[in-house]
Amino acid sequence: MAAKKWGWWTRHKLQILEDYLASFARASKGVTERIYLDLFAGWPENVARETDALILGSARRALSVEPPFTRVCLFELGEKARRLEKAIRDAYPGRPGIRVYDDDCNVTVARALQDLRSVNWAPTFAFVDQFDSEVKWSTLEQIARFRRGKTKAEMWILFATGMYPRGLNLHGQAMNASYGDTLTEMLGSEEWIPIAQARRSGRLSPAQARDEWVNLVRWRLERELGYRKSYGFTMKNTGGQDIYDMIFVTDHDAGDRIMRHLYGKALGEHQAMRQHALALRRDKRAQDKGEAGLFDIAPEMVAAGKLDDAQVYDPEPPRPPYQSR
Repeated sequence: MAAKKWGWWTRHKLQILEDYLASFARASKGVTERIYLDLFAGWPENVARETDALILGSARRALSVEPPFTRVCLFELGEKARRLEKAIRDAYPGRPGIRVYDDDCNVTVARALQDLRSVNWAPTFAFVDQFDSEVKWSTLEQIARFRRGKTKAEMWILFATGMYPRGLNLHGQAMNASYGDTLTEMLGSEEWIPIAQARRSGRLSPAQARDEWVNLVRWRLERELGYRKSYGFTMKNTGGQDIYDMIFVTDHDAGDRIMRHLYGKALGEHQAMRQHALALRRDKRAQDKGEAGLFDIAPEMVAAGKLDDAQVYDPEPPRPPYQSR
């Protein structure tokens, strides 16, 4: 199977994930069990669109942390699930505690959590890296209710806010009702509708509508599922367009502290990585014209930002949803 090309923003997302999981594992080293759930596990490795360099997927990164996750549940569909299981078994022969669930994660998550019931006291992290709006609110509810103890399972969830206007056909004659039903199932509420209507009528700009969608998700994760903290991070593409938001939820002081640090660090990294991708794009166009550069362009050669820049990440708590203000 040919490798899939991933953009630099995917590499950045996976690096944040790896950094957080490493800290999560160290913070929980005093217990004997740690659980990792990957609801859209995908393929264990692919290549960078800009450089063809190898990029390890989320499952491989989760399986590399120390101390290790003792229970690793990976969710995929059909042939992708079978390929994933073979690749993981080949890479980690004999490693216990790994299971691939073959079917829609919204269906199989209940079985996975039931399989884990004897260790439902263990620190648990769920990565919900959906493509658009495939996960259902009921699935997030099940994960949030899984743990026995003072804190819930932590989740890091992709919300494809950049795709909602097109999926809803906001600029067409009528909105796409089928896609709207999907958003309702994902959010567990129709509170997204006033935001869509305000965007459609021009009362909200694209940036304002995206901010309201992110705010709604954070509000519901805190108020409906009971999480103490929620944080969003916007991923951009090379052209600078916002493509999706990664929302993290936790009840734990350590998780709060670690992810705020990583998000602050990521603010500088994201801009520097984008500038590097733009430089590579310009270099590629020059090469296509026969104007080859003297040197390969390394990230540290790009002046706009440093990969180790850290900023203060201190977001406001979510506001009540748009229609109630």
